[in-house]
Amino acid sequence: MILEFIHRDSSRELIQFNEKQQPSDSYKYLSASNKLEYIKEFFPAFIAGQKMVLFDSNHKQLLDFYANTDINTLDKIEDIDAQLLFFTSGSSGFPVGAFKSRKNLLDEIKVLKNLLSQKKIKQVVVTVPFVHIYGVLAGLLLPFYLDDVTLVVKDDFLPYELLQEVSKGETLVITTPIFIKALNKLSEPEDLSSSMFISSTGPLHSDDVLEFESKYQSTLLQLFGSTETGGIAYKFSNNAKWTALDTVKLAVIDEKLNVESDFVSKYLLQESIKEVAQSFTTEDIVSLQKNKFTLLGRANKLIKIAGKRISTALLETVLEEIDSIGGAMVAIVYDKNLLRSEQLLITIESSKKVSKKEIKEKLMQHYGLLTISFKVNYVDKISYSGMGKKLYFKD
Repeated sequence: MILEFIHRDSSRELIQFNEKQQPSDSYKYLSASNKLEYIKEFFPAFIAGQKMVLFDSNHKQLLDFYANTDINTLDKIEDIDAQLLFFTSGSSGFPVGAFKSRKNLLDEIKVLKNLLSQKKIKQVVVTVPFVHIYGVLAGLLLPFYLDDVTLVVKDDFLPYELLQEVSKGETLVITTPIFIKALNKLSEPEDLSSSMFISSTGPLHSDDVLEFESKYQSTLLQLFGSTETGGIAYKFSNNAKWTALDTVKLAVIDEKLNVESDFVSKYLLQESIKEVAQSFTTEDIVSLQKNKFTLLGRANKLIKIAGKRISTALLETVLEEIDSIGGAMVAIVYDKNLLRSEQLLITIESSKKVSKKEIKEKLMQHYGLLTISFKVNYVDKISYSGMGKKLYFKD
């Protein structure tokens, strides 16, 4: 693999890695301030077998945690066969640490390589940060084990810059839904049929997928999984159903997706180290048929409207159809004093105030009678994480 880094002034540099390292037995923190320094630290250490802790150095909760905690002194740490410790984004509480063995990671890379085996790839372009599992697996390790490719990295690609890079052809792009949506907004269509895009960190709405593939004649592969489970499933193009990745076994327990695979973490860090059942039940509500499933939503992000279970992500997509709304976030909050304990908290990015009547009418167009109450907050700009996830908040 050749590594090419694009600097902010658009100059390009071919990067050479340091000489081989001698690994220590203890975990080391990898917290480089930019992608270039991160890569220079990561690859030599990973190849040597060095144990590493990966976390977002901008995450205040984690910084406070590490100021007072030495991972190497935790009880049972010496019994764990793991090379990397990842953390979840913490969007639903304090981040959870997931230990991954080298086998966890390389087994998944082998499966991902097989998904791409019919595509000729000369370069891989990465828009995602490397602190989370998707960034490391798809953004670093996958191109490394694809062998004869050039990995192209920039700290922050703009959509038109990404398009220029992909137009060279035979390119694999590792990105997120927010970038796919941004590319849809560019004015001119382009033939990118020799290239392929991988998106993760959240499902894309079918309309976004259809628009993207129509505009660029390119293939879109979506990956579904979590830090704890690793990859679970995939789908190409606008397929409604997710297909289990090779070696992943699926079941349903209490309507929730249950996963057995070689990618699941054996240990999690939640204040202390906890062993994980290798039959891992997620919070995802699904309809399962053999090795395929339809994702209905997260257990804590589903609401009943007119007798139907609707995910908050779908409500956000519907609200974003209103012209004056630049973005929407929907959360479910609970208030025992209400006649119906659930209430929707809708946060809207808009240049002008959108009336509650207009919001209600829009939702009723899609879902019928709206009996649940809702509250609306207005913000100038919705914040996104480095992985393209909306950052939720409550009053």
